[in-house]
Amino acid sequence: MAIVFMSKTAKKRSLLIDALRILAWEEYKSTNKEALKNLQYGGYAVFDKEWQIDEIHGKGYEDLLAFAKSLEFSEAELLSIRSKYYAKKTNTPSTTASVKNNSSSNGNGNGNIPEDVSAVEEEEYDVGDAF
Repeated sequence: MAIVFMSKTAKKRSLLIDALRILAWEEYKSTNKEALKNLQYGGYAVFDKEWQIDEIHGKGYEDLLAFAKSLEFSEAELLSIRSKYYAKKTNTPSTTASVKNNSSSNGNGNGNIPEDVSAVEEEEYDVGDAF
């Protein structure tokens, strides 16, 4: 493995892509509710397959800003949506309880998915959250 230093622009690009992923996942989940309802983790794996091949990953920072503008979002709005999403995920009682009660927790938030995910309504467990 190599040590990699991201430029400020590369970091902002990565955050914008993640914010757009959150918007896309919320819409995908809403649009495909019936087809996804009985799948593990709410069907995120189905979405993720499509997300990974989306053309958005080939866009540069300026192109992402233009794309966001075409969706009527500013950079600040997207970053705010992203922050609120992760704050909501982190502060949900079930997630907090899992972290506190999981004796095998390594403290980085990994491995804290409840065994009965169906008991946690409207909770997403996204694979590969960027930051």
